[in-house]
Amino acid sequence: MKQLKVCLFLAFLMMINVIGAGNADAGEIDILLGKLVEKGVLTPGEAQSIKTETQEQVKKEIAQGKSISLPSWVQTIKLKGDFRLRYQHDQAKELAGNNQSPRDGQDRARIRARLGLEGKVNDKIKAGVGIATGLTTDPRSTNITLGSSSTKKSIVLDYAYATYSPWKWVSFTGGKMQNPLWEPGDLIWDTDITPEGGVAALSAKLGSKTELFSNLGVFLIGEAAGDEADPTMYVLQGGLKQQLTDAVSAKIAASFYNFTGLVGKSLTASSGTNSTVNGGLKYNYKNFTPAFEISINEPLKAIGFNLPYFALFGEYVANVVKDVPGDDTGWMLGFKAGAQKVEKWKDWQFKFNYCKLGKDSILDILPDSDRYGGKTGIKGYEAGLDFGLGKNTWLGLDYYYNEYMKGNFGYPNSRPYQVVQVDWNVKF
Repeated sequence: MKQLKVCLFLAFLMMINVIGAGNADAGEIDILLGKLVEKGVLTPGEAQSIKTETQEQVKKEIAQGKSISLPSWVQTIKLKGDFRLRYQHDQAKELAGNNQSPRDGQDRARIRARLGLEGKVNDKIKAGVGIATGLTTDPRSTNITLGSSSTKKSIVLDYAYATYSPWKWVSFTGGKMQNPLWEPGDLIWDTDITPEGGVAALSAKLGSKTELFSNLGVFLIGEAAGDEADPTMYVLQGGLKQQLTDAVSAKIAASFYNFTGLVGKSLTASSGTNSTVNGGLKYNYKNFTPAFEISINEPLKAIGFNLPYFALFGEYVANVVKDVPGDDTGWMLGFKAGAQKVEKWKDWQFKFNYCKLGKDSILDILPDSDRYGGKTGIKGYEAGLDFGLGKNTWLGLDYYYNEYMKGNFGYPNSRPYQVVQVDWNVKF
């Protein structure tokens, strides 16, 4: 009898949609169910059961793009965003021996807000647009500092792209995009950079445990005057994902970067630490960068200790241009332990990494801006802890200690720079 009632109710809803009243909302459904309970057609329990089943069916149809009560373009759009509130303390000082007093520290309250839309145009094309807080002159940060008499804060275009996927194993993306290249840490790329250009991505599964991937990209990084060549980055990355055992997996990749049109140019958002002549870059940059990450689920299970996840990662970079005299390599080694992803209450993850980045190892418009302002010619470490406060919200603590390498930038001794960040993150 109950199944008959459910069928009749669903048939009634379908009839509503067919005759054009498909915009009936949850409130109208509740009223209808209430009337059926009053008439004795349904019990309160049966009404609740029907309501639940109806909601699940509608969600399923919307997820599959089959709902007749919503336009198809609405059903294929995904909305995502996040908000971060940050306290940040910066402290820089000269080491003993330079006969200078410590510099005053700086305390700031900062926010970051990001909102993105992704829509499926058809079976082969999708497009995405994202906006964020930030400044058009700073590609390595979406932070906005609070203060200035409560002035309004700026919103910028973070990314805008379209992707064409003629087959499952290949896709072509053009525009301003989220970084398509894999990197286990942030030695080379600040995570806020959204490169501009085009990329072809390929992947192939070899059985159930092996996957090959490759990215071939061309990115514009500057605009030259007259007939001179525009500064451009060409990159080829190839990699492998391998499930070694039920608990252990590995990911490795090697990338080759070829920058053209750089010598003599001054780039926007440079941190000013690459070698220059008369204000323009002295060298070209061609980089070879191998990287790896080994992940282990429940690594201490054998001794009865509950550690959900552990990962060891590393990366190396070398500028292989022959006329660069030195300071042309860099590396990072680090680990993560705890939850693989902090998603709910009491989830936690601790991370630590140490890095060294030579003065001319990589173009100084790319490295993480939290690590000595994105400079090259530095070394140091980062330690951080994320702790889940609930579903999709967590507290983050980060500490950076970095210093100039001796002999760089005219300083006889190294020059430390410390950053402390306390973040409240909300994801929606």
